Amino acid sequence: MTMHALLFSDIVDSTAVVQRLGDAAAADLWTRHDRGARDLLARHRGREIDRSDGFFLLFDEVARAAAYAREYHALLASLGLAARVGLHCGEVTLRTNEPDAVALGAKPLEVDGLAKPLAARVMSLAAGGQTLLTADAAQALGPVSPAAEVHRHGHWRLKGLAEPVEIVEVAAPGHPPQPPADGEKAYRVVWRDGLWLPRREIPNNLPPERDAFVGRAADLARVADRLAGGARLVTVHGTAGAGKTRLVRRYARAWLGDWGGGVTFCDLSEARTRDGMCLALAAALGVPLAAHDAVTQLGHAIAARGRHLVILDNFEQLVAHAEATLGPWLDRAGEAAFLVTSRERLGLAGEQVLLLEPMDAGGDAITLFAERAHAQLEGFTLDEPTRRDVAAVVAQLDGLPLAIELAAARVAVLSPAQIAARLRDRFTMLRHPGATGPARRQAALEAAIDWSWALLQPWEQAALAQCAVFDGGFTLEAAEQVIDVGTWPEAPPVMDVVQSLVDKSLLRAWTPQGHPRRHIEEPFFGLFLSIQDYARGKLRAAGEAVCTEAERRHGRCFARRGSVEAIDALMLEGGWRRRRVLADELDNVVTACRRAAARGDWEVAADCLAASWAVFDAQGPYSLAVEIARAVTGLAGLSPLRRARAHHVLAMALGAVGRRDESNGETGIALTAAREAGDPRVLALVLRNAGADFGRLGRTDEALAAFDEALAMSRRHGLRLHEAVTLANRANFYMERSRFEDARADYEAALALYRALGSTAALGITLGNLGTLDHELGCHDTAAASYEAALQIHRETGSRTQQAITLANLALLRTTQGALDEAEALNAEALDILRRTGNRRSVGVVTGQVAALRRLRGDVAGAQALYEEALAVHREVGNRRFEAGTLGHIGDILVERGRAAEAGPYIDRGVALLRELGDRLSLAAVLCIRGTAAAATGDRAQALDDLHEAETLAEAVGALPESETGRAIAQLRDRLAGPVPPG
Repeated sequence: MTMHALLFSDIVDSTAVVQRLGDAAAADLWTRHDRGARDLLARHRGREIDRSDGFFLLFDEVARAAAYAREYHALLASLGLAARVGLHCGEVTLRTNEPDAVALGAKPLEVDGLAKPLAARVMSLAAGGQTLLTADAAQALGPVSPAAEVHRHGHWRLKGLAEPVEIVEVAAPGHPPQPPADGEKAYRVVWRDGLWLPRREIPNNLPPERDAFVGRAADLARVADRLAGGARLVTVHGTAGAGKTRLVRRYARAWLGDWGGGVTFCDLSEARTRDGMCLALAAALGVPLAAHDAVTQLGHAIAARGRHLVILDNFEQLVAHAEATLGPWLDRAGEAAFLVTSRERLGLAGEQVLLLEPMDAGGDAITLFAERAHAQLEGFTLDEPTRRDVAAVVAQLDGLPLAIELAAARVAVLSPAQIAARLRDRFTMLRHPGATGPARRQAALEAAIDWSWALLQPWEQAALAQCAVFDGGFTLEAAEQVIDVGTWPEAPPVMDVVQSLVDKSLLRAWTPQGHPRRHIEEPFFGLFLSIQDYARGKLRAAGEAVCTEAERRHGRCFARRGSVEAIDALMLEGGWRRRRVLADELDNVVTACRRAAARGDWEVAADCLAASWAVFDAQGPYSLAVEIARAVTGLAGLSPLRRARAHHVLAMALGAVGRRDESNGETGIALTAAREAGDPRVLALVLRNAGADFGRLGRTDEALAAFDEALAMSRRHGLRLHEAVTLANRANFYMERSRFEDARADYEAALALYRALGSTAALGITLGNLGTLDHELGCHDTAAASYEAALQIHRETGSRTQQAITLANLALLRTTQGALDEAEALNAEALDILRRTGNRRSVGVVTGQVAALRRLRGDVAGAQALYEEALAVHREVGNRRFEAGTLGHIGDILVERGRAAEAGPYIDRGVALLRELGDRLSLAAVLCIRGTAAAATGDRAQALDDLHEAETLAEAVGALPESETGRAIAQLRDRLAGPVPPG
């Protein structure tokens, strides 16, 4: 006999797979499965012994078998399959069959020995996607790699074997362990009183599960890990309807074998006093209470049971009695542990709190709905349209299991789409019509929240109701400005009230995911949608005056974010962090703006609009910015200052969505109002925008006059930030006219000011523009360094629009350098961001870059179509500079396709536009295209004239031979040096 590692696998529900796919498709799937599995087997030096719905395999080493199992699970997942895998290490006898027997269908090799049925039994215990090992195999495996984790599942009695076998699971990191379930041929046993007793004989009073338990594998593992790690008091803490009771009951059933002294489940929902709590626990333990000192008596009773788990369900109304009851029990019963469910933390020494979040709305929540819906309607299935409708339902329900189950109960009379539509009245929908008595608290979501509401102090009730005025997350600072508990002299500070509502699972707390160094960022608070609807009802019930005043406080709070001083602060040192917070508050700012506009509060509305633009400018959506800006500019009574700021925002938003003519008109209104207001910061802001508008229209003198006036005003009033921004804007104007030395001087002056002021976000924008200047001149390494530095800043500060623009610029550089795959990926990422933000102008620019890539890859017709798409966008948004360049590219393609005569009008229009705009570098590039077209038609004189002018322009602006224009000149020069076709 020789020692081997034996591996058995079995595909889960293989018959159902064949029924679903049909014989032909299933045969193709099994072929791919077998090919992939055997390739893995060869790689890990294993040997195939048998094949049915899975494999029986032999390996010389357990480590090779475990590595095979890990990769085999990944292979099956890619095929939409799952398998159970069992692994054992033991001695077997290998017996070779005769050739005649093999010819008749016998296996070439037979494996004999007790290790074979043992490995098969272990495999039968596993669930789909799970690998179980015997303890012998785990010991032979040794320390596992970082790609695996080991979980022990106790001892099991396997049919046909004299002694229990310890079972171990090897799983990927973070993959929750799954204790096997008892079956006919295997069941878990526990050593008790000198005997291996079946786990099912461990004393417990756990109520049976009425329906299938869905999901929560990771949460179950968290509970198991805490208790296995020695925790003696674990509180599962969560909001109403999160599924706390189902979770702890499931844990107790699955890990029952860990508690040789038994498990006691005690429902405390009807208890209100210490005595009531003791009576409920005594009944659950089956202990008659004496007339005195019930707490001590119960402590003795628990201690006598050794390693015993006590589950105390619905503890929130008894928190005041926790120290007087749980404290002595923990001290007296040293081997016992207590698992508590509560909507409020207990606050006891040694308590470990596990927050139970709602289900993942994209996975387990949908599965739960489908499971419960099928119980109501036998034919209910999840096809793609139904899945989308169910996803909409569970998203509106925040993934709360109770709400999902109540919604699913309605499928007998409503489709999922109808349920989603009717959730506007969620408390009518989420009610079980037949529920009465104590069951009503869990049968209706409103009743479940009522339970928590009734336990609050009056000021906590008032605070929760006022939280309904928030739309989305809010900071503690915002809560302190909006929540008013001054009616109650005994009320604590708002900070303490907010923390109490968090502790009682009525407010959520989180740190926004987009923040770097999230562990030090300011936390946000918010309400689940169901609780927000409930709180809104309570606020309305308090009266119109109370509701209106809360909304006014909310409006004033967020209007402060939009003052002139606050907006300037967003550009200064550390301001990007405030901008990040403001971005997370955007829903609140927009809601405050709309409410203020609706009630005619122009001051609050205008300042909220300014605050919102600080976010919209960086990340869109620009169409929403246009919508709310129009509402604010339509208000009567706007002061000149706020009228100037509101029309400025509308102008910027209209420009971003491509409505350039309307944008120019709004800039004119803003400029008139800014001059009337006389505030130098606002006037400088609007003048800069006017300068950019004049530049786009080709009105060079007026543009420079506007920039110069803004610059002089900024310097006169010591507004260094506005001086820096104006310099950077004027540099853009210079660069678009190929005045590169002037542009570089302004960019560098702006960078120096930004660095001195600590203006990180603006520094990133200007670095990116300086990169573009170097790129156009052919200084590729310097350009790449600037782009990379700018991109890092934009990602850090969360400016999605600037991130996209820099990605696109870097893509253009990589195209120039011949790195086409990288350029394609960068363009795709940029376009995705720009389309999400609604930035039409930049979408047109990047579409042109994608066209250039398509042409380089040989798809000339596809490139022309994309250039024409980009041309339409440039004309729509009034981007005349890029319109001119795109006209040149289309003409160049027509020349390449042998249609030089058609190319002329495109190219001539591009040349005329660029002469009008004064962009000498781009003009030189398009002149090269026209020269190429002329050469193609035999007009050598025209081609030479265009070449000479392009060379003169390039030399004047300092373009290097490596620049795009420099290469175009070289190509035309080479073409004209050769023979020219006759006309």
